[in-house]
Amino acid sequence: MAVPQAVTAPSVATPSAPPSQPSTVPERVVFHILERCHLDDFSEELKKTVLSELAPAFPELQTVLNDGEYPSSEPRYQRVVLQLLEAAKNVPADRRPIILFAADLVAQKISCAIENKAECEQLRLDFARYQLTLTRAELGGVFVYPQDLLWRIWKEYPETEWGERAFVLLLDRGWDTSGICEKGEDQTREVIHQGESFLRQRPSSPYRGVVTMLVAEAYASWWSLSNEPAGSDMSAYVDPKQFQEGAEAARIKAIGYFEEVAQLAPGTSFSRYALEVLPPLRDRQILDNYRFYCVYD
Repeated sequence: MAVPQAVTAPSVATPSAPPSQPSTVPERVVFHILERCHLDDFSEELKKTVLSELAPAFPELQTVLNDGEYPSSEPRYQRVVLQLLEAAKNVPADRRPIILFAADLVAQKISCAIENKAECEQLRLDFARYQLTLTRAELGGVFVYPQDLLWRIWKEYPETEWGERAFVLLLDRGWDTSGICEKGEDQTREVIHQGESFLRQRPSSPYRGVVTMLVAEAYASWWSLSNEPAGSDMSAYVDPKQFQEGAEAARIKAIGYFEEVAQLAPGTSFSRYALEVLPPLRDRQILDNYRFYCVYD
């Protein structure tokens, strides 16, 4: 995903250049976000929980999860994934989600160069035995794992703690784990739809705060994308007209949800982020945050 750090001003045409068409988007102040919250702490805590519960039974798990090499075609990653998946078949149902989650964490580290046809075909066959797939990422020249297990945990164990944790991570990824924008560039609407449904149905969830923040970010992204200025780093990708309907309502929704985040999670990185973006949103500024806009380029 391309995530520029700032929005540049429109370029000025030279005298010999043809006159540019006037933009239908009013020029607004761009607010540069200093602290971007991507659930790093949340994900790290989940990894620690996995290791504390499973490392004794799977000696290589800690090594592969703490290995900074990513992605990799090393056999040890595949070996650990297959060990975990095989073990998940024979454990009580309440233990299965954490083992599947661990397998997902390791599988994310696996890739296979497209040019290595025999190796990739063997990996595909090994994964297929456990209903896992590979995505062809042309720009990287590799096959990668699109987190099938995360979707499975949410689908099969939605009422468990691991099910809700999987939901949070899926929402954080824009409800598209393909890595190639398979579901399209705009992720804001789907994140809002899924997130608000979760909040309505699970008012007592321990993850209400983080889901509220993600929904707030999606609404804020909607508002900002509707005001994308011509000549910016993202203007070649974003058509602001596609976001202008409902944009003002999205801004107001974003404010309401960010205010709720500040109340639900005081003193956390979530509330600090919310308090940072609330003033510019109230002042109708746009945020240089393409949080839920996917670019595969």
